[in-house]
Amino acid sequence: MGSKMTTSSTQIYQIFSILKKRNLFFIDSRTTSESLCKPSARLLQLPFAQRDVFIDHFQEPDFIRKQIKLLIRIADKHGEAIGIAHPHIITYNILRELLPELQKKVQLVPASKLVHILS
Repeated sequence: MGSKMTTSSTQIYQIFSILKKRNLFFIDSRTTSESLCKPSARLLQLPFAQRDVFIDHFQEPDFIRKQIKLLIRIADKHGEAIGIAHPHIITYNILRELLPELQKKVQLVPASKLVHILS
């Protein structure tokens, strides 16, 4: 449902207008290549970011670990990275397991620190 909505310019405009009025931001999960979120955020000057890694679209422990390590590599290379995951117990357990390693390698920050106004 959300992915389909991100392809509708009318719906995106309505939602982004409300977000802007409320001084909020938007992070696009980029679950569809047809997303209009980035150009819409640029047009409306809405703070915006998009995910770099989807962590758990396969709920397999080794896959989730691999995705978290990919997220760390992207953060090292670009200075920041955004990962998105579902609230699955397997994801929670692996994040808890890898938290000490994450904290040694990257600084965890609120999402609001990674959004920017696009030029």
